[in-house]
Amino acid sequence: MTNIDQSQVKRILVFKLCCIGDIVMMTPSINALRKKFPDAEITIVVNSWVKDITGYLGDVDRVIISDALYEKSTIGKISGAFGLIRELRKHSFDMVLLGHRNNVFGLITKLSGIKYRLGFCGTKFLNFCEEFREDIHESQRYLSVLKSIGIDNRDCIPELKRKFTQQEILSNAGIDPQKKVIGIFPFGGINPGTDMNIKRWEFVKFLELVKRIEVEYKDVNVLFFEGSEQSEKITDRNFGDNVKVLKIGTDLISSCDIMLCNDTGAMHIAAAFGIPTLTIFGPTDPKLLAPLNPP
Repeated sequence: MTNIDQSQVKRILVFKLCCIGDIVMMTPSINALRKKFPDAEITIVVNSWVKDITGYLGDVDRVIISDALYEKSTIGKISGAFGLIRELRKHSFDMVLLGHRNNVFGLITKLSGIKYRLGFCGTKFLNFCEEFREDIHESQRYLSVLKSIGIDNRDCIPELKRKFTQQEILSNAGIDPQKKVIGIFPFGGINPGTDMNIKRWEFVKFLELVKRIEVEYKDVNVLFFEGSEQSEKITDRNFGDNVKVLKIGTDLISSCDIMLCNDTGAMHIAAAFGIPTLTIFGPTDPKLLAPLNPP
């Protein structure tokens, strides 16, 4: 570890473009940076796919949205990279926490004139790094990077900041706030450039689950969530009054009393709001990705 001049760190950048679960799992690291540098301005750069979640990051002061590095053509990526560099240089960042193991992203942080560049070893152009460990939880991995500058924070519980109360959200959605709420999201696994349907439990099984809850638990509301993709629409609307088919959103997730879903961003969002989750895992390892939040 090399010491840094803490008095020089006035503007911090968190560089994590995607995806929702990853950004949620970075919140303990963002919180640790805030504690270490209480007067610094913290900015996060993300792509538009996940911009909605940024409004719930309690210790983030500014958000930069950039889709430049997800352009399909090589020329588009190069042009976008230089555009992002110009944007980052405007803010004169003193430190960056890079959440990607990507040499191009490492180069971007260097060309952006950032003095202290933190990330995982093996990523070029960084000057403070820690090993990427395969055997620890994702939240702990991001936190481990901060050891390179003397931050040894053990609090690895992700946390999001609520905007509205449960009663406000449910009332605005026309849902009885006096009943318990079960949120069910049967989709997920879709990110920019990735479509991992293998992470999903079969939709017909979720459908059967909803119908069984209708019969056995008449005193609860079920929010059966659709996603934003065409393939994530719920066409079977033959439900009773206690089941609402709604487009999934962060506020609606935060209004649930329990969340049932696949291994996807909705799981991480719910857990970060302190909501108990029941998650179905497929090919991914729950020891590395399951919520650490207490039930």
